[in-house]
Amino acid sequence: MRYARAVLMILLPAAWRPAFARRLLGWDVHPTAYIGRSIIVAQRVTLGPGAIIGPWNLIRDLEELRLGAGAQIASRNRIAGLPPGTSVFRHSPNRDPSLVLDDHAEITVGHEIDCCDRVHLHRHAVIAGVRSQVLTHSLNLVRDRQETGPVVIGEHSAIMTGCIIASGTCVPARCIVSAGSVVNTKLTRELTFYRGNPAEPVRELPARLQFFRRGENTASSVGATGPGA
Repeated sequence: MRYARAVLMILLPAAWRPAFARRLLGWDVHPTAYIGRSIIVAQRVTLGPGAIIGPWNLIRDLEELRLGAGAQIASRNRIAGLPPGTSVFRHSPNRDPSLVLDDHAEITVGHEIDCCDRVHLHRHAVIAGVRSQVLTHSLNLVRDRQETGPVVIGEHSAIMTGCIIASGTCVPARCIVSAGSVVNTKLTRELTFYRGNPAEPVRELPARLQFFRRGENTASSVGATGPGA
C-alpha cells in the first residue's frame, strides 16, 4: 500500500502533491516545500520551508526523511534504507535508517546513498557533482558479520564528484573532499582540503572562501524544479 501511494503521488499535478502527502500519507510538509516526480517511501517525512525534492529520485525504506529550510535533493538519486528488525544487521541493534538534511544542505545529481544507518548533512553541507557513494554498512572481516555506522557531513563542507564515503565516518565542518577521494576514517581537521584513497589532509583552507560563508538566503544552483519535475 505504501508503494502504491508513492506511485500515485508522482502521477498527481505538482501543486497537489504537498496536500496529498499531508492528508493521506501523514507527512509534515510546509506549504512552500516542493515535491517532484520521485518515489518516496518513509515512515516519517518532514519538509521545511522551501525544501525541495526534485524529479526522478528513488527514496525508499527509511524510518525518517527530514529536510530543513531550503534543503534540497536534486534528481536521479538512489537513496535506500532497510527497516529495523531485519536479521541482516542484528549486530547493529541501535541503527537508525534515516536521512537528515539540515537547513540549506544539498544532495545534487545521480548519487547512491545507503541509509541502512543514519546519514546526516549539517547546515549548508553539499554532496556535489555526480556519482558519489555514501555507505552506512560494511562487512566486518575480522568478525565475519555485517555492521552499520552513521555518516556525518559537517556544516559548510563539500563532497565533490565520484567520492566514496564509508560507514562510520565523518567530515568536519568547512572542509572540501576532492573528486574521486575515499573517506574511510573519521576526519578531524576543519577548514581542510582532503584528497586521495584514503583521503588525507592536503592543505588548510581560508575561512574567507565564499562557499564557507553561504548565508541562509543564498540561492542554490541545484535547479531541482525545472520543466517536467
